[in-house]
Amino acid sequence: MNEIILGIAGLPQERARNCVQELIPIANGNFKKSVNGNLLFLETSKRQKYRSVISCSDSQSPIIDKIWIGSQINVGCIQNLWQIIRPGETILDLIRPAVSGSIRVIDNLGQNVPHSISGNRILLKKSSPQKTFVSFRPWLTMLVTNFSMKTNEWEMESGWKLESEEI
Repeated sequence: MNEIILGIAGLPQERARNCVQELIPIANGNFKKSVNGNLLFLETSKRQKYRSVISCSDSQSPIIDKIWIGSQINVGCIQNLWQIIRPGETILDLIRPAVSGSIRVIDNLGQNVPHSISGNRILLKKSSPQKTFVSFRPWLTMLVTNFSMKTNEWEMESGWKLESEEI
C-alpha cells in the first residue's frame, strides 16, 4: 500500500491514508502559432519540475502548525515515475531520489529484472537486448503554494488539500 509521506522541517515524517496525488509538469515556455498556423512550443529552459496536488479524506488532518504558504516540505509521492534503461545498458541514474522500497525494475513483459541499487543508481545484473523499465515513487523537495482543510460535521470526516511546487 502506498501512503503519502510528508517531511516537514522540525517534525517527524507524517503519513496519510486515502489520498489522491496529481503530479503536473510545470511548463517551461509558451505555445505560439507560426505565421502558417502551426502550433509551436517556445521552450525557455530545460528544467523539468513538478507541481503536486494532494487531496485526502481521513479521520484526522496532518499536523499543520508548520505547514504554511511558502513552507518547504519533502513529499514522498504516491504517484510513480517511470524511466527506461536502453537495450545493452546496465546502469540508470534516477531523475529523483526514490522512496525506500518503491523501486521496481521490469522487462517489456512485466517480469522482474534482477538488479541492485546503490544510492540513486540502478545496476542491472546483466544487459538486455530490449528496453528495461524502472518504476519508483519519488521524493520531491517542494514549497507549499496552497493548503486547505475541511470537515464534515455529520459524517465526522476530515479532509485536506495540499498544493506545492518542486524547488
